[in-house]
Amino acid sequence: MSKRHLLFTSNAAKLQYRILMLLFHIAFNRYLFGIFTRGLTRFFSAQNAVLLQMASGHAFKIYLNDGYWTRFVLFGGSYEPEIETVIASAAGSTDIFCDLGANKGYWSVYAANLFEKVISIEASSETYKALTENTKNISNVDRRWRAAYSKSDVELQFINTVNSHASARLGDDAAKSDATEKVRTIAVDDLLTPGDHALIKMDVEGAEADAIDGAKRALLGGSVIIYEDHGSDAACKPSAYLLMLDEIRLYSCEKPYQRLNSIEAIAALKTDPFKGYNFLAGRSDSLLLASILQGFAKL
Repeated sequence: MSKRHLLFTSNAAKLQYRILMLLFHIAFNRYLFGIFTRGLTRFFSAQNAVLLQMASGHAFKIYLNDGYWTRFVLFGGSYEPEIETVIASAAGSTDIFCDLGANKGYWSVYAANLFEKVISIEASSETYKALTENTKNISNVDRRWRAAYSKSDVELQFINTVNSHASARLGDDAAKSDATEKVRTIAVDDLLTPGDHALIKMDVEGAEADAIDGAKRALLGGSVIIYEDHGSDAACKPSAYLLMLDEIRLYSCEKPYQRLNSIEAIAALKTDPFKGYNFLAGRSDSLLLASILQGFAKL
């Protein structure tokens, strides 16, 4: 990504941003940075934000009280450059990009001018409001307040983790400080028409295997999935599921020439238990997969 252009919602937002930049260099871990970020809200408006101008020509709004997006996007290099490479390599070879676990819409905004249709799925009602704010003026983004799952129209409990919207998840293991809500599910195979070949990005915090199961027809029909296999998951559950499917090939997004044939090979790449690792899955004869791999070869 080229050097990013930032616009501030006010002079106070610009000052808050500069203070955060200084604090970022003092914070030696994300927990401490989160404390700094939330602490500044005592002195600044919660509406202070930065507009990150994306290559798509659209802007992604980052509120300066958001410890996740301020840490990952406003400082240093590109956010998840390996996913950016996959998305850019797929452009022109498919008309559809599915953003499952879209969060506040970073990848939906980025992909808006690369695909004819972007489908954004987010399960948290509060985060969905931010997704709507970021994409409401982008005509080819189709938003759904749903949880990606193996079946559609199932009501499940969704956990909104305190101070960490990026860690929200399906489940029944909420802590006392967490907020829970009910959300209905959607399967990717009910979003896509049979025969559609889509690039499908999944970041659904532990529900990847269920979401992949709901996208099985699309995957076996030639779609390609970017999915997360977290470093804390020693069993590599989503990868294990995919390896059981005939003709499906797995690749590391961070080491794009490396095809992975076993759980052992995948586990060996996951050296940080606090990090999510991105992988690529597609049929061996998928034209979309071939296009993405050719894009890797040009790096």
